[in-house]
Amino acid sequence: MKRAVISALLLLCVFSTAQTQSDHDEFTYNRRLLKSFQPPIPKDGYVPDKDTAIAIAYAIAVPVFGRKDMDEEKPFRAELNDGVWMVLGTLHCDHCAGGTLIVEIDKTSGKIITMTHTQ
Repeated sequence: MKRAVISALLLLCVFSTAQTQSDHDEFTYNRRLLKSFQPPIPKDGYVPDKDTAIAIAYAIAVPVFGRKDMDEEKPFRAELNDGVWMVLGTLHCDHCAGGTLIVEIDKTSGKIITMTHTQ
């Protein structure tokens, strides 16, 4: 009985290691592939409109500043200037202490240029 349990554990370890190695190999292969590949950029860029810019800003701000705080800053506003989206949170109280989210996103690449929260 003891041998059966040990054998089962060894097989489980071998299988899980093989799966992890296989996943790693797939990621390694795809990283190499992407280094030599230039995907076509969409005509309007990866961030074509303000709704997309706002969705990206919210998605990256939640892990940093928290969902509750970001939900309190809705609605978010976005403006495009020289190929850069600026997304701003809304402060709902003129006399409140605190600030709002500011995110800049490159329209063409989708790269996050700046993310901060004013005080």
